[in-house]
Amino acid sequence: MSNDNNNNNSINSNNNVGIDIQQQQQQQQQQQQQILLQQQILLQQHQQQHQQQQQQQQQQQQQQQQQQQQQNGTNQTTIRTLEITQELRYEIDFDQSGWMKLIQGTAECFGTELSLNRVYKLSGTKGAVFTWTGCKIEITNNCQPYIGEKTPMPQYATVYQEMDNYRVSILEESKKSGPRVIIVGPTDSGKSSLSKILLAYSARSGYQPMFVDLDPGQNSITIPGTISAAHIQDPLDIEEGLAGGIPLAHFYGHTSLDVNPDLFKALCKNLASFIDKQLDSSNIARISGFIANTCGWIDGLGYKILLQNIDVFRANLIVVMDNEKLYSDISSHYSQKDPSIKIIKLPKSGGVFIRPPVFRKKTRMNRIKEYFNGINDNLSPHYIVLDFKDVSIFRTGGGPAAPASALPIGTASQIDPLQITEVYPSLDMCHSIFAISYAKQASNIFHSNVGGFLYVSDIDMETKKITVISPAPGPLPSKFLLLGTLKWMEN
Repeated sequence: MSNDNNNNNSINSNNNVGIDIQQQQQQQQQQQQQILLQQQILLQQHQQQHQQQQQQQQQQQQQQQQQQQQQNGTNQTTIRTLEITQELRYEIDFDQSGWMKLIQGTAECFGTELSLNRVYKLSGTKGAVFTWTGCKIEITNNCQPYIGEKTPMPQYATVYQEMDNYRVSILEESKKSGPRVIIVGPTDSGKSSLSKILLAYSARSGYQPMFVDLDPGQNSITIPGTISAAHIQDPLDIEEGLAGGIPLAHFYGHTSLDVNPDLFKALCKNLASFIDKQLDSSNIARISGFIANTCGWIDGLGYKILLQNIDVFRANLIVVMDNEKLYSDISSHYSQKDPSIKIIKLPKSGGVFIRPPVFRKKTRMNRIKEYFNGINDNLSPHYIVLDFKDVSIFRTGGGPAAPASALPIGTASQIDPLQITEVYPSLDMCHSIFAISYAKQASNIFHSNVGGFLYVSDIDMETKKITVISPAPGPLPSKFLLLGTLKWMEN
């Protein structure tokens, strides 16, 4: 029996040894597999790092090439000689910078005279330099300059002369105001250019007209989404435009009129009332009058809005740019309603550029950027953290609604377009633009102008705080904030 037990123990021992060997082999195989897997992971990481390095190198090379191209374009210039009544047209994108300089003769840009031998920086703009006497201009090649021989500037000057004659005729008539000019026409017909020219000529003659911009999509006075007005005492700055003025602005909150046309019309009535008060404030303001620019929507509801604005602003001179039908319709309408209104038809300049939607959007975004950072990035915007409980955010029209043009024919929106609705802060407000209302009570928001704008950088729903960017430090002038559909990406 003892021998049998010994044999069994020996067999069991041998079996255990075999099992241990198998387990060791399995462990070794698993370790080898893990090592192989780790090697594969490391290899993939190295390959990814190598690819990323290659991509970074390619991006750096592309950036260097672009910078070199821009540098070459900035450094390389051409001198163009303009004969009498010719203009030098130019165009430069937002990601490039160039310059021009008057080196001989006299010239003007949108009615503002160029100083001799002064360098004017150009970026993200399209324009023209006109000369009555002939001149020489040095300009960088990346501005794509070319000379235009046919220009309507003599006709534009005739319109200004008529405005000037009217101002002289009412000097002794204290109850009459100066020229109340509204410029109408389709998109890209030169309305903004003519506005600038007439304003500059008026300022050069010693007048102080009001500039009224009723185009919320491409506002020249302040940020998009507004209608605004500003006193013009000096010719417009060629580099900065209307920068530096203190405008009066109403916040519409959208860049298209058909989002809330009733709100737009109500705000225009408020602005027209303000203009009347301003023209009555002094003799120079009364005589100088105003020049109003409008948006390019000229048919259907857009045409009706134009007629309303002509009426509420009590225009006495309508300039129709580059549209026979619009000129005919307006002439027919006012020949019966008010024959005293003078209506003039003007052609657009051959230098008026067609602005594609991408360029228009870039212009809007750049306009907002300039508000917070300055024309040449010379401002340092300030971050302000607001508690939810310290502000009241209002949206017009009872919340987002479909544009009027998107509604079925014969139907109307059930949302009151002039309803004021207080809304609670939410994450979808990030990257929005708030307007700060001067209203003392929420019920007066429509009748109050805005004191500035804020960019919503972040909203923390847990801590109930809003981080905003303001162009100036200090407390907000009001707790009432207005919200529309306007968005901007800081970077």
